[in-house]
Formats: sequence, C-alpha cells, structure tokens
Amino acid sequence: MENYTICIDASVDISSDYIRENHILILPMKYMLDEKEYVMRDRLTEEELSAFYDAMKAGSLTRTSQITPYYYKETFGAEAAKGNDILYLSLSSGLSNTYSSARTAASDIMDEYPGVRIEVVDTLAGTGGMGLLLMAAADARDKDVPLEKNAEWLRMMSHNICHWFLVDDLIYLKRGGRVSAAAAVTANVLNIKPILKIADDGRLVSIAKKRGLAKAGAFLVDCCVNAIDQSMPGEIIVVHAAAPDMARHAADLLAARFPDVHIQICGLSPAIGAHTGPGMMAVIHWGNRNYV
Repeated sequence: MENYTICIDASVDISSDYIRENHILILPMKYMLDEKEYVMRDRLTEEELSAFYDAMKAGSLTRTSQITPYYYKETFGAEAAKGNDILYLSLSSGLSNTYSSARTAASDIMDEYPGVRIEVVDTLAGTGGMGLLLMAAADARDKDVPLEKNAEWLRMMSHNICHWFLVDDLIYLKRGGRVSAAAAVTANVLNIKPILKIADDGRLVSIAKKRGLAKAGAFLVDCCVNAIDQSMPGEIIVVHAAAPDMARHAADLLAARFPDVHIQICGLSPAIGAHTGPGMMAVIHWGNRNYV
C-alpha cells in the first residue's frame, strides 16, 4: 500500500476541513501588514481574512515573502526522519521562486536520508487551482497510486487548470510593479476591470478589460461555461478577496448551468491577495486554459 505525505504551500485556497481531514501538511508562508510580520501555518479563518482586507482598504501596505529554505528543510526533514516519502505541490514557478527552493531542499534531504523519496511538483497554478490539484493528488494517494505516478499525472494535468481573475483596483498591481501608475489611474477613473488568467508557463497574463464589476464578473462566468471540461473532476472553486456577494452570485449562475458540479466558495489567502487587493474574484476549474 502506497502511503506518503502530501505537502502544499499555505497559499492554497481550499476548505480548511479538507486539509485537516486529508492530513495535508502546510508549508508556512509569511506576509506583512505595514511593519508587522505574520506567518500562515494554516488557512486563515474568515475573520482573519476580513481583518486583512479591511486593513488593506484602510491603507495598510502589504508584502509577502517566499518560503525560506529553512522552512523547506525543516518540514521535509521532519517527515524524512519518520521514514515518510513526500509529494510537494508548489505555487507556480511563474509567480514565485518557491519551486526552485523546494527542489534544492528536497535534493539535500534525500542526500541526508537516502531511502526517502521526495517529488516536487510545479503546479503552474495558484490559489484554488492548487486546491484542485491537491484534491486530485489526495484522491490518487487514497487509491494507492504510487508516488512517482501521482507526481507525473499532476505535472501533466496542471495544464488543464483554468484560472479566470478579475481585479477591482489596479493600485495594488501598480505597487507590485505589474502595471504602470498611469494605467492604474486611467483604469480606475474609467471603472475598467482587468481580466487575467494563468498561462501555460504559470505566469499571470491580461486577457480582457471590462467596464464595471458586473460585466467583469459575467465575463468570468462565460469563460468557465465555454472552457470547462466536464469529463474531468467535477469541481469549481470561486475565490474572492472580501467580495462574498459577487462570489455567491457567480457561484449561483454556475450552479444553474452545471447542476452536477460541486462548487465551493473560498476566501483568497494573503499570499496572492496582498498583490491583487480587495474586490478580486477568480473562477477556477478543469478545462481549456487557452480558451481565451
């Protein structure tokens, strides 16, 4: 019987109950509110997420930092010392250098514990996309799929995760250097909401612009309707940053269109929310990520 520990970044957006019930190990991540540092060792509660986005709305500056090699070696080493093999799902290499750091740490730990296997998977995903791959990984483990075959399948299927994002206020992307100050001001004055996706290389790319949140939200739903592959696992994750009403409306529209698909709504972790700001929403599912 195959038995290995599944690890994932704290940036994953999925139910805390799922993480606990499936014995998923979380790699801590750090974020800053002004000058105060916080460490996410688990999914934040709804109250903690609300406090984070309220602080952003009030003008607090936010930053994130990557998982340090120390955390990787500490986590991988503790599991290896127990004789446990490890499957690690990393935040997209197009969004962070954590994948590279994890591979280095995994190599060091396997040298230290020659009998232990560690597979590091670049999810080419973020937020709920990592959640979809996590559920697939845990399901395969429970069906006794060997570690290497599970990792191989995840790498192949990572290209079938669709992320459709909208951003409410470009000031946060401007602070991160992702758009110019002029573009951010112009978009906000004209009420333009950029639509983004995660491309095949795991990077965020702009795909459209819509005027107003209603049209932007409707566009995300349309993308899902046209790109979804219902032969794949039946799951849609709607992620939001302090925008529960907008997320619920999108989920209701999708539920009417896909009554047999399980839809969950999840708050966006600070790992991504620090860069997109409050009001962000994403619709994430299995399908054709190159529909748009």
